[in-house]
Amino acid sequence: MTRKRKERKAPPQRLRGYRIEAQQRSDPDLHKLAQVFIGLAMQRARAERDTQKPDQPDAGQSPDDPVE
Repeated sequence: MTRKRKERKAPPQRLRGYRIEAQQRSDPDLHKLAQVFIGLAMQRARAERDTQKPDQPDAGQSPDDPVE
């Protein structure tokens, strides 16, 4: 399967004068990084759960099922 690459568009005129700068920190913000990874994992799990059919054997417990 081949994907067509989207050609990059030039930014709008009002943004062409802006410049982005990054400054390296001496210590990384690990809390923020952990939040990003947790958010990505939760989003992926939610997407998998939404696409999974309930009659599949690996569907797991339903939230309404009693706890064993």
